[in-house]
Amino acid sequence: MTRTLININNGSMIKSDVIESFDKAIRNDFNLRPGFGSTDFWNFVESDMYMDLAGIYASSYIDECFEYMADLEMEDNAAEIAQLEIV
Repeated sequence: MTRTLININNGSMIKSDVIESFDKAIRNDFNLRPGFGSTDFWNFVESDMYMDLAGIYASSYIDECFEYMADLEMEDNAAEIAQLEIV
């Protein structure tokens, strides 16, 4: 199954291999060691994406995708925490 995501800030499409790279990096046990959402965590995630994608896409595209998906992930995480606090 091919997945795409549209960046609502500028209308650009985020391709499935970029999404897969991000998903893999945010679930990587090594990346999670500093704690989800920490500066080190996001630095590791971004580095993993560059290792996966630098030969395919421009660094500006990787940066843009990373920042958009990281913001979405943090919003999702905050919403999950808020729901846990309500229960």
